[in-house]
Amino acid sequence: MPSSTLDDLADAYTQVSLINKRLLDECEIVGQAFHRQGIECILLKGADLLSRLYGVRGTRPLSDVDLLVHAQDLPAIHRLLTETGFAQQIDGNPAYCSSQSMLSLDLVSELWYLDEEGLAGLWARVRSRTLGQLTVKQLGSDDLLLYLTAYSVVHRGHLCHSFFTDLRLLIEKEPLNWPTLVEEASRRHLKIPLYHGLRQLTLSNSTTGIPATIIQQLAPATMAEQTLELLFRRLVTTQPLPELGHFLLWITQPPGRRLAWLRRTLFPSSLFLAYRYGDESVKRPWQTKITRWWQLARAGNILIARMLIRLVINQTARTTS
Repeated sequence: MPSSTLDDLADAYTQVSLINKRLLDECEIVGQAFHRQGIECILLKGADLLSRLYGVRGTRPLSDVDLLVHAQDLPAIHRLLTETGFAQQIDGNPAYCSSQSMLSLDLVSELWYLDEEGLAGLWARVRSRTLGQLTVKQLGSDDLLLYLTAYSVVHRGHLCHSFFTDLRLLIEKEPLNWPTLVEEASRRHLKIPLYHGLRQLTLSNSTTGIPATIIQQLAPATMAEQTLELLFRRLVTTQPLPELGHFLLWITQPPGRRLAWLRRTLFPSSLFLAYRYGDESVKRPWQTKITRWWQLARAGNILIARMLIRLVINQTARTTS
């Protein structure tokens, strides 16, 4: 490898490492403030994985810090963050950005695939570990694998490079209860998404430690599952399809809940509208709703066209290969 390439890699590593250090240092300060106020939170995604699986600060860039919190703590969190110099951002979830650094916090109080009982069970299974001078909570290994897969395969609808690396390291470094994972995925209507994610990981790395029997147990067994698997195989690839996650979130809803999900999408709570559209939703609630309906209809039509193109292209490629 040319020395210039090595220099470029070293510079990139140093830059990512410095940025990550600043983000994690300020995250530690925020975590200490949460602890003093008795506010619980669980680290999600990159902020957890970086030290948990990668071990080297410059190997995985961070863009923000994602936290799972209790819904009843959101008002206290808002007061604490705004008093310490964070500005609230307009997003679908509570989101805050530090005015003094690059730190962005993205907060969620629920995971879409868990009901109230499932969410309580997830909180009961969290583990604690030391991060700098702070003790943080993290998802258990089984919960983490299911969350990472559900987030990439369903929520984002895109299998990026970091998804494969995250799962490979998790499988290598932490013990997993595979039968429990299969049972939980089936219970949460994530059987086919988990099958798709693990199968693609196996195809990309044949040495991964996923038991072949687990892939077989997750394989589609009914006509509905076969149809769902076909959609995931054709649509959820390493090539992103913008807004695909919205469709996948809908079709993976449990039986009898798709209409309710659609109703919540078309008629969201005033709290969601405030997070998503800011003060405008308070000043002009009906105008905000009508504008949202028009935007959703337009985005839906564009997504349908993109999906049809992807399905046709994939079918043509398959039949001519």
